[in-house]
Amino acid sequence: MSKIAIFTDSGCQIEIKGDHPGIYVAPLCITMHDRAYLDQYEINSIDVFKEMARVDQIVMTSQPPLGSMIEVLTEIKKDGYDEVIGVSIATGLSSTMTSMQIAADNVDIPITLVDSHATARIQKELVLTARKLADLGKNSAEIKAILDEMVKDSRTIIMVPNLEHLKKGGRITPAVALLAGLLKVVPVMELNHELGGKIDTLGKVRTVKKAIKTLADRMIELGVNSKDYVFAIEHVLAEDSANSLKAYLEEKIGPADILVRELPAVVGAHMGVGGVGVQFIKKYPFA
Repeated sequence: MSKIAIFTDSGCQIEIKGDHPGIYVAPLCITMHDRAYLDQYEINSIDVFKEMARVDQIVMTSQPPLGSMIEVLTEIKKDGYDEVIGVSIATGLSSTMTSMQIAADNVDIPITLVDSHATARIQKELVLTARKLADLGKNSAEIKAILDEMVKDSRTIIMVPNLEHLKKGGRITPAVALLAGLLKVVPVMELNHELGGKIDTLGKVRTVKKAIKTLADRMIELGVNSKDYVFAIEHVLAEDSANSLKAYLEEKIGPADILVRELPAVVGAHMGVGGVGVQFIKKYPFA
């Protein structure tokens, strides 16, 4: 039986140097004040967000350096793995998945790629599920099929008070970009699966309070429940808004597995201070 490693990027919020056998993480890049930093190694989310708040800093992000990915895949091969499942940040947000394939070709190790169409907790849930499935003896094709189905039962919905960061980062559709010039509008957006997770418009409201309600109502409209799904409410220095969203959602669906934390730096950098995102994904029913 083939020995399978799980390879991902730091958008999944798994600690690169943490204790997670069989899971390998490459750092995404963050550029601030004309200097590039490796995510987790040289900078963290809170540092990035505080600097954005201090000087209204536009932060740029990019995929892990090809050399870093080659280095991680070389380590995977040295550790005795025969093949790799690569779970990447959304292709609509980054070209990481393409580079995963290039790096694997360079190292000469087979890789099966899965587009998370997201990042953060959705990506993390996919990675952890893939590891469990590999440990249970599933092959790469079986694991990919299961993860792809999980992606279909997932969604990321966000609201941002200011669209300038997203507009300059080029990760929004033209429909969303048109909202950037409107005054006193809080856009509510989704990561569009058909566009590889690119950020697309869902609606617009006049206040942050209404935007928070819209995020939760959209999840309920899509059929979530507290038994079959896990959730994340993630933010950019907006903990009060995140906690208000959690309270409203649990009021509607009951107590649930809801993680509240800061966004990954590579996502929050584009949303800007005050941004809030909510994610859900249907759990794989392990026996």
